[in-house]
Amino acid sequence: MSTLLAPQRPSGIPDTQRLTSRPPHVSLADRVALHIGLRLVLWSTRTPRLALDREQHSRSYSTQADTIAREHRFARNVLVAPRS
Repeated sequence: MSTLLAPQRPSGIPDTQRLTSRPPHVSLADRVALHIGLRLVLWSTRTPRLALDREQHSRSYSTQADTIAREHRFARNVLVAPRS
């Protein structure tokens, strides 16, 4: 980096950074876009549940399917059973 091209002050004392006005406010659209972008970044770095343990996922899925089938059979038998 060439410091010869940088603006120089005649006194040689470095100038402090001065803010001439208040910082501009971020518009609502920009804030929404930043919020959505952050959520997308967080979502993309998650570990999918299926990738953690395929065997456990398979067991829980088959257990849930068996439970639902058993409950349906019970409900069907109750509805179809002859009444006394």
